Amino acid sequence: MIDRRRILAMAASAPAIAAFPQLASAALPNLSGIRTRNIASSAIEVIYKTPHTKPNGLDVTSEGMWIMDQGPENYASLINPQNGVLIREYVCEGVRSASGIAVDGDTVWVGSTYNRLIIAVDERTGKLKGKYSTPGAGQIYKVVSDVPGRRTNLKPAYPEPPKPPPPVAGTLSSGGRRGAGLQDDSVQAGPVGTGAHCILVKGNLLYVAVPPARMIFVIDKNTWVVQNLIQTAGSRPHDMTWTNDAKTHFWASDSDLNAFFLHDATTGQISERLQLPSDSPVIHGAKLWNGHMYNCDDAGWMFRFRMSA
Repeated sequence: MIDRRRILAMAASAPAIAAFPQLASAALPNLSGIRTRNIASSAIEVIYKTPHTKPNGLDVTSEGMWIMDQGPENYASLINPQNGVLIREYVCEGVRSASGIAVDGDTVWVGSTYNRLIIAVDERTGKLKGKYSTPGAGQIYKVVSDVPGRRTNLKPAYPEPPKPPPPVAGTLSSGGRRGAGLQDDSVQAGPVGTGAHCILVKGNLLYVAVPPARMIFVIDKNTWVVQNLIQTAGSRPHDMTWTNDAKTHFWASDSDLNAFFLHDATTGQISERLQLPSDSPVIHGAKLWNGHMYNCDDAGWMFRFRMSA
């Protein structure tokens, strides 16, 4: 079932899609006909503040729940998921605007979004172990069938940091009136871009969600060769979580569709949609723990809802 917002967005773009029908199939997979479960507003619980202001990725280990923060310091914080109490934390070396975290034995993999790298750091210290290029990294683009972007409905858990200084007079940023695709005329280097938004580990494989490619890349972490490509359900993929210890399936979130999609880890096929209510916070980090789907919104809050079969 396609939600109402997607229908409206597709209707608004109908002339363009009619002129270029290949866009409808090339931009996103066909989500019609899959089983859909709706989560009620009453099921969403905002439970506690995260240790820092911009949580943007989660992982769960036997020690507790890791929260990756996208603030300037890029803290990885280990908490007790029951109450949010901090156990330990460190700054991740070499990371710029982190998004996603995966703990893999004594190594932590972090999506370093704005230098388009995947960073490996030491699990106890956060010290750099390795830097790797992100396949599919680049500039995020819009397609006529995309739904509108979502913003959080939560007030920030912490005071807002100072605003950066305005652009120098005479320059035009990518947010200028002439369109988001336009680059600053004063910049001689190529356009900036973005990279990974989530990482999952399965043996020697890393499952890496990359929004500019609208793709999940399955990478052999020893050779850094892509083994498989899985198309995302929407244009803004965020965190993912395994459904079981065998890691045969995973839930992948999309922040703008405000939903989770159940993928086969081998074929990538989507078999189910878990739709959050329109008034829920925005999904950034997401992990299953103790019968609940835990999510962090980048306003500094953790929220959750109970999963049912």
